[in-house]
Amino acid sequence: MINKKIKITFIFLLLFLFSCKENNYQLIYEEKIPSVVEITVYGKNMFGSLSKLSSGSGFVWDNNGYILTNYHLVIDVKDSNYRIIVRTYNNDEFEAELIGKDPYSDLAVIKINQNLPKLDLGDSNIVSPGDDAIAIGSPFGQSFTMTTGIISAIGRTLNGLTYYKIPLVIQTDAAINPGNSGGPLLNSKGEVIGINTQIKSNSNSPQNSGVGFAVPINLAKKVVENIKYGIEHEYSYLGIEALNLDYEIRIRADVEDNFKGLLITNLEINGPAEKAGIKGNSNIGNYDGDIITKIDNFEVSSFEDLIAYLALNTSPGDIVKIELVRDYKYREVNVTLGARPK
Repeated sequence: MINKKIKITFIFLLLFLFSCKENNYQLIYEEKIPSVVEITVYGKNMFGSLSKLSSGSGFVWDNNGYILTNYHLVIDVKDSNYRIIVRTYNNDEFEAELIGKDPYSDLAVIKINQNLPKLDLGDSNIVSPGDDAIAIGSPFGQSFTMTTGIISAIGRTLNGLTYYKIPLVIQTDAAINPGNSGGPLLNSKGEVIGINTQIKSNSNSPQNSGVGFAVPINLAKKVVENIKYGIEHEYSYLGIEALNLDYEIRIRADVEDNFKGLLITNLEINGPAEKAGIKGNSNIGNYDGDIITKIDNFEVSSFEDLIAYLALNTSPGDIVKIELVRDYKYREVNVTLGARPK
């Protein structure tokens, strides 16, 4: 009898929790949807009339009319022959101006002459797998759609539109499809933790497969502060080529099992690392280049770690302390960071 009462109580508790979660989603949608927009880019066709080039999503960054979206959505906008049209949930439309862009993070800022409520920004550094994830956008032209899921993984690197990868990307199983690009990925508080940017799909026609990616909001915070004023954002640069220490590389580099670090293979001539005296590989058969283990006391286990630290914590001209291993001995080197070559 007691066990039966416990089971009934447990079932009612689960139903209550599910109801609370459902109500929370409804509240987030109602509160945040006025800050999410649908974006359509038009250009002149061969007949001189406007035709749709691309469409996606965006969200209000501040109270001055700035809107954040993906760079790949507005990549074709080059002059006054193009139009960027922003549509709100209330079906109001405004023409926007392209203010700034950053292909390295796949982000762009556009501006309308209208003050809309902004979204609250979260902290992508404290996001963890298993956290709630909420995407709002216009997938396949289905305007202002909410999808939900969880954070599947963090710290991914993602191929973008340049030679350099986007660091600290958030992976989610919340349904993301074409048209979600540029829209916000929210946490359970309704705060923006990422900007939806890509999906992974085996189909020739990309569609949701439960593997979506979002640019972390902490990277956006740093980038937007430059590009919303039309200033090109510059990324720090070491000027190295390197390999992660996996099983094979550790053997060829003659280091102990599970030793963690980043093996330098090549250096840019007169680049920041070479000027600081860091050494690359000189042996064809085995590896004898320096192994980076820390940067400013931040442990480096992979190239992804290094890229993420440089992107979020440094600027060109900063001096960083690199801990490395050479000839089985630890040493420290100060490096003055450069800026990524264009």
